[in-house]
Parts: sequence; structure tokens; C-alpha cells
Amino acid sequence: MSDTSTGRLLLGLAGLVSGLQGLALVGLAVADLVHLGDDRVGLGIGIALVLLVLGAGLIAAAVGVALARQGARGPVLVAQLIALGMAWNLRNAGGDVVSWLLPVLVASAVVVLGCVLSGPGRRAMSLRAGDV
Repeated sequence: MSDTSTGRLLLGLAGLVSGLQGLALVGLAVADLVHLGDDRVGLGIGIALVLLVLGAGLIAAAVGVALARQGARGPVLVAQLIALGMAWNLRNAGGDVVSWLLPVLVASAVVVLGCVLSGPGRRAMSLRAGDV
């Protein structure tokens, strides 16, 4: 397998994982809207809009990474660093949700960071569309 095809494969994997993260954010936005209570309508709608915008942005950036668009790497990297920060803050929290969320956050962030920052991934990202 050539270095370019390995890089494209890594970027595709990073785009897939990031896209799934974006879909999870959109899903959280929908779940927040479905479970709106009368006492928190304004807050619930505001949080849902923020989650929806962040999810849509991450999905767009994930597609860009999968297609090796240079400008998409930054937003995806920032999202992964935020996920690692969230995981760090959840490390001492208890509960059933946190028990599975923490390893999922860490694993997905490490996979995406490893794929995007690897040598073949960086070289594939730096190629122009005509060079492929």
C-alpha cells in the first residue's frame, strides 16, 4: 500500500469517527428538544441550538478531513482536544453514563488525532487535488 493511499485511508477513518461524533451531538440536540420541560424552555432551546451548530460543524469538518481538505483539519483537531478535556474532567465522576462515556471519548479522540497527525495522514492532507 502506498504512502498516499495509507494517508487517504487514515483520513477517511478520522473523518468517519469525527462524523459519528458530530452525529452524536446532533442526537443530543434532538434529545434535549424532545425532553423540554415547561420550566426550562429557553435554556433547553438554547442548548439544543448550540449542540446542533457544533454537531453540524463537526460533520462538515469530518467530511472535509475525509476528502483531505486542508482547512478541515483544525476544527477536527480542536474538537478532539475538547473531547480529551471533557474525559479528563469526567475521570472522577460517578454514574452509569460516565462509565462508558469516558473510554469512548478517549478512544475516539486518540484514533482521530493519531490518524490526522500521522506522517501519511499529514502528507495526504498536504497534496493538492490535482496531485492525487
